[in-house]
Amino acid sequence: MQQIAGTMPEQKFRSTKKRVQPAQSLKQTSTASKALPGKKVKAKVEAKPMSLSLVSFWPVGVGLFLCGFTPEWLNLAQQAGIWAVRFVFPLTLLATHTEIGINAHWAPMMPQIALYAQLPLEGLLTTFTLARGRSLKSAIMQLVLVHAVAGFVLWLITFGPK
Repeated sequence: MQQIAGTMPEQKFRSTKKRVQPAQSLKQTSTASKALPGKKVKAKVEAKPMSLSLVSFWPVGVGLFLCGFTPEWLNLAQQAGIWAVRFVFPLTLLATHTEIGINAHWAPMMPQIALYAQLPLEGLLTTFTLARGRSLKSAIMQLVLVHAVAGFVLWLITFGPK
């Protein structure tokens, strides 16, 4: 049998490793060509600008939708006990205390405002947490931490030294 010339690759081309060169941008190729031979040029890594679209504000929309149910949830939490109210609606209870600097004229209105504003504000906080690249789990844990700190502040105001 006679072999046809050119069907068998030569020894130097029999490598199993792939030789893939990374893609370079125009900016990197122009600086690489200007560099001195033998020296490596470090490519600058440019950060992507944070873009917030309307779709990324879904937690605020959910908070606005759920704020219509907050009076009923407040009644359920009051039936469960004071600790449920302190953890679930801490802004409402903080707004009832004039010790934190609320004007006496605003004191009767602030609990109602805080009751309806709490969930959209938490949705806004969740939106900003998700926009920073965090997961939904860490955003929820941040909300739990905010509620725990507000509950601790309520405990300090109620049972602290007077």
